[in-house]
Amino acid sequence: MRRVLLSGLIGTTIEWYDFFLYGTMSALVFNKLFFPHLDPATGTLASFGTFAAGFLTRPLGSLIMGHFGDRLGRKTTLVASLSLMGLSTVAIGLLPTYNSIGLAAPVLLTACRVLQGFALGGEWSGAVTLVFEHSPTSRRARHGQWVQAGALAGILLSNLTVLLLSINLTNSQFLDWGWRIPFLVSGLLLAVGLFVRLRVVESPVFKQMAQANEQARVPVIAAVRTHWWAILRITGMHLIVTTLTFVSLAFVLSYAIARAGFTRTEMLEVICVGALIAGLCIPAFARAGDLIGRRTVYLVGALAAAALAFPAFRALDTGTFVGGVAAVCGLIVPSMAMYTTQGAWFPELFPPQLRVTGAGLGVQLATVILGGPAPTIAQALMRASHGHTWSVAAYVSGIALVSAVFVLCTPETLPARSAQRA
Repeated sequence: MRRVLLSGLIGTTIEWYDFFLYGTMSALVFNKLFFPHLDPATGTLASFGTFAAGFLTRPLGSLIMGHFGDRLGRKTTLVASLSLMGLSTVAIGLLPTYNSIGLAAPVLLTACRVLQGFALGGEWSGAVTLVFEHSPTSRRARHGQWVQAGALAGILLSNLTVLLLSINLTNSQFLDWGWRIPFLVSGLLLAVGLFVRLRVVESPVFKQMAQANEQARVPVIAAVRTHWWAILRITGMHLIVTTLTFVSLAFVLSYAIARAGFTRTEMLEVICVGALIAGLCIPAFARAGDLIGRRTVYLVGALAAAALAFPAFRALDTGTFVGGVAAVCGLIVPSMAMYTTQGAWFPELFPPQLRVTGAGLGVQLATVILGGPAPTIAQALMRASHGHTWSVAAYVSGIALVSAVFVLCTPETLPARSAQRA
């Protein structure tokens, strides 16, 4: 069990390190390196546009990786997704910039981002399913938290890497070659991740299913035909999680440096501290999910997100370190309450034959609808409101209330206490 949990944590950390690193660089340098012919505001929008491109292929990755995860095994899919993510991230670190090859540079950058999105599309549902199917009923949320914590660990690792470079390099050095280092480091992380994942045994649930030849012939067709309402509910519930994540990590970083008076180093420190505080809350959220129910914890998280959006952006506008940490915590902590619960709740909504495909498809559809476009939408709303963040806060709060409605439409899956003890 320890090996399974370690695999879920390390593998998911690496995948999200790669994916979040791109978002950080989109806010900091990609507009200067790949879109220097545009004015700063338009260049930032274009940079966030390439960031969003990675989300377009996440549903496709979920469908294809989910198909093989439900047909051939959870472990095989996870090794493939990790390998593709690592290689595409290293490729970004080797790309020539606009000044070297012109328009081909942003095209190649977007192509690498699309491959990242495809790889991540199959990662989450495969990882949570593998851990879920190794776990006893009474500890599904607490075991699933290790996979979910990988996302936050990826945030910390990517921002900490960029922070260390920002402290030790001049701005010109960072723009010239320093930005490449975090992407190239992914090659080393890939080797570590593969070593861990290749040592994990396949899910016992899948082994039994394969021995009985009970796999669905085409999992996506079966999932859409028989569990379309569960997929739709997952999509609706995940809308606020993906919105909070990428508004807080991409848009807030860009806005705080450009308009709120933070330096790049200060804002990276703010995000690291905020993410660390949110991470310390994960065990409590997981335990609550196993004791009082997945639905209750998720609903509280959605309502907290709606309530804290306006105070969070007001705190950010103070331009102080404490205000920045409060803003990031106000956005990330409610998100982690919901995200932690997903590791147990979403797989429980599907039978084993459709678990990787169904849970993954619902989540990835939400990321396409609002996750990838979130920084771009936030940037556009702020420009339309003449630089005021109340419009972004209203946007986040509205999405949170929509997700809360979907939570209320979804049944609780926590088994009765007597069943858990049995």
